[in-house]
Amino acid sequence: MSVALCLSILGIAASAKDTLNYLVLGDSIAQGFGIKNPDEASYGAIVADTNHYNYKNRGVMGRDSEYLYKYLTTDEGYQEDIKWADIISVSIGGNDFLLDHAALLIAQGIIFNDYSKFDKIGETFYENFSKCMDQIHSLNPDAVILVQTLYTSWRFDFAKRPYKQAAKRINDAIEKYCAEKSENIYIVETGEAFENHSELISSDTIHPSAAGNVVLARLVLEKLHEIGLGEATEPVVATPGIDRDYLVEYFGSPWGQIIIFLANLATGNFNFVFKF
Repeated sequence: MSVALCLSILGIAASAKDTLNYLVLGDSIAQGFGIKNPDEASYGAIVADTNHYNYKNRGVMGRDSEYLYKYLTTDEGYQEDIKWADIISVSIGGNDFLLDHAALLIAQGIIFNDYSKFDKIGETFYENFSKCMDQIHSLNPDAVILVQTLYTSWRFDFAKRPYKQAAKRINDAIEKYCAEKSENIYIVETGEAFENHSELISSDTIHPSAAGNVVLARLVLEKLHEIGLGEATEPVVATPGIDRDYLVEYFGSPWGQIIIFLANLATGNFNFVFKF
């Protein structure tokens, strides 16, 4: 009995040790902002459920690369989570463009077809992103980092073109860093999967819907399978996501519904235009 008990304890310990720790960092996409139940149905939660990882999510609405670096260098809890993780998914870059520049630069791109000012955003992002990734490597040299590219599901070219120009600067910066420092860092390409698929984004035209989170989970799982850190490529959705109408929550009805209608009309996402 003593031998059997010891073997049982050793088996449990080995099993616990083999369970990988999965951390999601970054912005509102990482957070799962487009759904009402992100703790159960964001793409990070789906990946963790599918591959039976231990899971933490540190995504925060509005976080850009500058603030990500700040937390990576000053927040001890954040740093401990980095050290804890075996795998780290990072979604960052959209807010570097959207928070301070979007309306003016989109208008400038639409009216004048001038995207020269986007270059500075890309250069600043590259500097901040490089510092973030270097800091993660410094805190945990063995962690595998998966970095998502930016996507757009907008259908109307006049609205999509400026955003894709901005996203290209962010994605180019991500690719540049990963080419220069390729050890333990991988790109999860999202553009093709989301292109012209407005059903994959929420009514605010930005964040992944419940269906979009499943697609993101699939893309991450495929990359993990490719590098030998998971066997499954098809997401296991333990709890279905519930789509969120954030603009209605924020502005109330009917103003939120009107804004949703106009935003989706402008971007060509007719599934939400007809819904409201």
